[in-house]
Amino acid sequence: MFNIFNIFVWIKKSFSKKDFLLLILLIFIYLLTRLYNLDQFPIFSDEGIYIRWAKVAWHDASWRFISLTDGKQPLQTWGTIPFLKLFPDNALLAGRLFSVITGFAALIGMFTLLFYLFNKKTAFVGGFICVFTPYFLFYDRMALVDSAVNAGFIWILFFSILLVKTVRLDIALIFGLVAGFSLLAKSSVRIFFALSVLAPLLQLEKSIKKTIPKIINYYLLFIISSILALVVYNVQRLSPFFHYVAQKNATFVMTMDEFLQNPFMSFFHNIKIIPEYVINESGFILFFFAILGLWKLLKAELKLSLYLASWILFPFLAIAFFSKVIFPRYLIFFGSILVVFASYFFTTLNNRYQTVCYLLLATFFIYYNYTIFFDYPKIPFPEIDRGQYVEGATVGIGAREIVEFAREISDDKEVVLLAEGNFGLVGDVLDVFTKPGDKIFIKGFWPLDKKALLENQKELDEKFVYAVFAQRKDFPSEWPLRLIKKFDKPGKKSTIYLFELTK
Repeated sequence: MFNIFNIFVWIKKSFSKKDFLLLILLIFIYLLTRLYNLDQFPIFSDEGIYIRWAKVAWHDASWRFISLTDGKQPLQTWGTIPFLKLFPDNALLAGRLFSVITGFAALIGMFTLLFYLFNKKTAFVGGFICVFTPYFLFYDRMALVDSAVNAGFIWILFFSILLVKTVRLDIALIFGLVAGFSLLAKSSVRIFFALSVLAPLLQLEKSIKKTIPKIINYYLLFIISSILALVVYNVQRLSPFFHYVAQKNATFVMTMDEFLQNPFMSFFHNIKIIPEYVINESGFILFFFAILGLWKLLKAELKLSLYLASWILFPFLAIAFFSKVIFPRYLIFFGSILVVFASYFFTTLNNRYQTVCYLLLATFFIYYNYTIFFDYPKIPFPEIDRGQYVEGATVGIGAREIVEFAREISDDKEVVLLAEGNFGLVGDVLDVFTKPGDKIFIKGFWPLDKKALLENQKELDEKFVYAVFAQRKDFPSEWPLRLIKKFDKPGKKSTIYLFELTK
């Protein structure tokens, strides 16, 4: 029977006043590190796509599943809408607040998982490591779905353990709901839910008679969780675009036919970059503490360590064999397992070595996190991420300034911005910085060439017309353009150009 007062009694027994102060400090530091200058980091082109989807879905209920048109699940779109209502004049802030909230859900999940598996001290250590880990700090501040995927990973792992330990129907129902909503974030969440079938490892005993009933009961409840998760997931079938999810998955993941034809097509490349990406973005040193933690846990709790290790091994093999395209953000959940093992290592470490290890961890985290906050051109992330978020054509440096310029001159007459590309390119990025009531109209063209420019010259009689290029570097002299400003990105590998269209 549910009794809220029993929960209060348990909390009072489990946490002292000092613990509550630590919890408040943990939450405060999390919010400070996630909200500080949240909208100042340059926008990434994918953020522009997702925020535009949320804008459309907000204003037109018939497009609530708009993300499915690109094969993406709708959780981020739906989760961004409330923040757009709160901050209609700052869509970038609104979009990134979604990740702040999902990152907070991941933090709560990590604390809960470690408290349940180990003890209160490990939970606090893991919570603070989680807050400062560069992997999470960075993606909790971006309008991307990967922070939500990480939260789903942690909570699915927790409920799989809780269900196999308690074998309760109410836990199975909650597990199904959590898994269902997590599946609405990204297709990769299916891997995490599938890994839950291994949870009976935790209940293996020498006596088969004792083990088999526990395993049977777990799987019966897990089937109930699976059915409930599928019911939630299949809400997407209300949209005629649901089939695009499978098509999109085929872009990033090998089909079985492709795998059978060439099973090692990407394997040898992937097994090199997966550790590189995870170790680098986790702050480098965290990986080594996690390895030591796994070693200590193997000696102390073999079944638990094997189950947790399986959540590294099987996703690693699946991704290595089947993934066609890998970006570091796709691997963020590996960082959570590293935090689990590292937290266990720190709380079981001899006091003589704790200070040195904490200083090492803090040194690496400070180096990474300082660049994220104050010197982003020097973020020591892998080259592929620097290309996406710092130096490449997908970085929207200058987009905010272009829209502000257009807003200033729109007092005289309307402004048309001809954008080089709309889907995921500069058109969507520019749209993020527009505000309700702006007399700014963005028209995307791919390619934005001489023909498109000449077609829009007729607008010059009544409107200001400007062209924005993010991909092209060469502009023929016969094009009717006058350069207003260019925005170089760090490393000067790419530039955004603002031109005025002339007659």
